[in-house]
Amino acid sequence: MDSTNGSGDRSRAAVSGADWMQPPVEQEGLKRYVATLRERIWIVIATIVITTGIAILYVMTATEVYRGATEMSVNPAPADQSGVVAQLPLLRESADPTRDVETAARYVTNIDVAERVREELDSPLSAEALLGKITAEPVAQSEIIVVRADATTPEEAAELSNAFAEQAIVEQTEELHSFIEDILPGLEKEQENLGETQAGTQLFSDISTLRSYLNGDDPTMSVLTEATPPSAPISPKPVLSVIGGLFAGTILGIAAAFAVQVLDPRLRREEQLRRLYRLPILARIPKEVKKTEAPIDPLSLSPAASEAYRTLRGTLAVQKRNHGDSARVILVTGSSPSEGKTTTAVNLATSLAAAGNSVILMESDLRRPSIGRALGVTPTYGMVSVLIESIDLEDALVTTEQFGANFGLLLADYEGGWISELFALPAARQLIEDAREIADYVIVDSPPLTDVVDALPLASYVDDVLLVVKLGKTTLSKLAQLGELLAENGIKPAGFTVVGTPRPTRSDYHYYGARPGGMRDRLPIGSSKS
Repeated sequence: MDSTNGSGDRSRAAVSGADWMQPPVEQEGLKRYVATLRERIWIVIATIVITTGIAILYVMTATEVYRGATEMSVNPAPADQSGVVAQLPLLRESADPTRDVETAARYVTNIDVAERVREELDSPLSAEALLGKITAEPVAQSEIIVVRADATTPEEAAELSNAFAEQAIVEQTEELHSFIEDILPGLEKEQENLGETQAGTQLFSDISTLRSYLNGDDPTMSVLTEATPPSAPISPKPVLSVIGGLFAGTILGIAAAFAVQVLDPRLRREEQLRRLYRLPILARIPKEVKKTEAPIDPLSLSPAASEAYRTLRGTLAVQKRNHGDSARVILVTGSSPSEGKTTTAVNLATSLAAAGNSVILMESDLRRPSIGRALGVTPTYGMVSVLIESIDLEDALVTTEQFGANFGLLLADYEGGWISELFALPAARQLIEDAREIADYVIVDSPPLTDVVDALPLASYVDDVLLVVKLGKTTLSKLAQLGELLAENGIKPAGFTVVGTPRPTRSDYHYYGARPGGMRDRLPIGSSKS
């Protein structure tokens, strides 16, 4: 569910031998989705709060609606009637009883009936508006219609549903009576002419039936049960509304959390690194409070961060033993500025020096040099002087009182883009070899290689490349570009240093309590203890 560069996967596949660029087999399963929800839980909570708030606001402000219900009985006239009676405008039974009841329901919900109800109730609403408050539906497979009316008061709801049922019967009755009254005089005259004949007798019987219809209502529809004022509104329903808000908020919140995760361009968890690269995480640096963009010097680190850099030092020392006792040259880089790259280079170098190693820290970021300002050092000679002015490396190194003589700095003595091209010169390779001869460790602080490729030649001269990433800051697409750049040049990084991990909890913090001042309380520089 993480956002990655779509072209990155294709580029990885194109790089021969870069097995570390191949994502490992996914083994997290459900754990991955749980981690996404835990990380984005604030989105889920916020969505639930919003939807529940909307539901509560709706309950508090919505107009109460009551529903009256009147039951009507439907008795279609027989379909086998003959003679004049068969011509009467009555609802007649068909082969499908359900269709008969549906037809009767349409008799209730028509504009003529609505106009009668408006006049009967002297309503200020139009016939169309009244019709919008009414529904008439059959009850299951029975011959009963339920006429329902919605209104803002119980009394109005009952009155409206009863009125529609009654006026529907009145409408049908008047149509029936009008038809009979139109044809009855002619039938009576015709019957007198026929006299006592068989046809006359039959016509006399039909006339008697018609006269009986004139004395009553339409026989096919009647009110079975009148509506009474309902005791409670049908809406709003407070409990269901709030539950609906909670449910909708949960569903929408989860969907939003995964959507944000998909669209989020930044690195948020270590698991993302493990899914992208087959490289170890060498150290986890807790989040530090920074007041400026300058690197954090060793004396300003929290005890937890100091311990994390000791862990990084120990991990690299183990790798050094595994590779033999030759000097180690490590280039520290990242994919973008402000990820903690220079802070890591400085504190790794000072931690190595604090353990009794001779260390040279080289500043190869000539576009944005910052190590000198962070440590309060101004060089007489520096990187450019050594590369193009034939100044000896040992003459260009500067030391500090805080970290002793076994910690040397080769700083940027000039600043500018054109100077950075110097790393492509043979002198740059010789510089690395000279440093290797006089120090146990050489730490090279490199600019972000995806933004500035000036220091890329140095990456091929060193023993290891250490990648620094910062949670919430590193962009996954830029990290993919950095990986592709290194792989295309045959460079496999040693691993990751993850900056910005959660700070230790109180239960963990006692472990660092012996050094409340970070590196201030460490052993003197040059001690053989670590």
